[in-house]
Amino acid sequence: MERNIRIDVEYEGTRYHGWQIQENADTIQGRLTEAVRRLTGETVSLIGAGRTDAGVHARGQVANFFMQKKLPLHNIEAGLNAYLPRDIVVKAAREVSADFNARFSARKRVYHYYLSPRRTALWRNFCWQFFQPFDTHILHRLAKQVIGEHDFGAFSRVAVQSGHKRCWVYESRWFQQGEMWVYRIAANRFLHGMVRTLVGTMMEVARGKMTEEQFRSLFEVRDRKAAGPAAPARGLILEAVEYDERAWV
Repeated sequence: MERNIRIDVEYEGTRYHGWQIQENADTIQGRLTEAVRRLTGETVSLIGAGRTDAGVHARGQVANFFMQKKLPLHNIEAGLNAYLPRDIVVKAAREVSADFNARFSARKRVYHYYLSPRRTALWRNFCWQFFQPFDTHILHRLAKQVIGEHDFGAFSRVAVQSGHKRCWVYESRWFQQGEMWVYRIAANRFLHGMVRTLVGTMMEVARGKMTEEQFRSLFEVRDRKAAGPAAPARGLILEAVEYDERAWV
């Protein structure tokens, strides 16, 4: 009997070409699929909750796949980790109902973007080291404007399967974590490059290169060329993916 297995995954994306399998490229999805094949002897279709870009990290990625082999769940977790490189870790494995889909069943995704105004050695692969003066009061005001349902066409060039670029943002705020500035955003869906372009554009406004009015107008203009440059991938982490409480168990 076929089993639907959900795995919670953490990874450092520095040396990978993103989540999604690509020809002649090392990807997170590719590594996990190969680990499942080596463990079970089965070639599976692995579904991820978020298609993180090249260089983006994850603390709370979720994926699922169907398998035939009757392995205990703790053996699945330990076995996959034995076949994975040290920068990809399966933190948990559980069996869920057949209708669970890591991508389409997700209710909310949460990202953090880390920005350091000072040089850092330990965090160099996990933040944007930004040494120019910027106005944090402006960042707080801009973050509030992102909350709600908007068209984010100005923050992503890539076409979408749904045919529209509207996303519902539940949370958008900046806060300090030690010397680091962190942007937290939670939404029902994200477009390709959306968070990095939001951060990059906010920083353009906060250092006086764009006005707050120009930022507000982007939701109506919907033109990627009107927004600022994307912030570096290394500062972005997929923190969590949330599902309904019943969790399809």
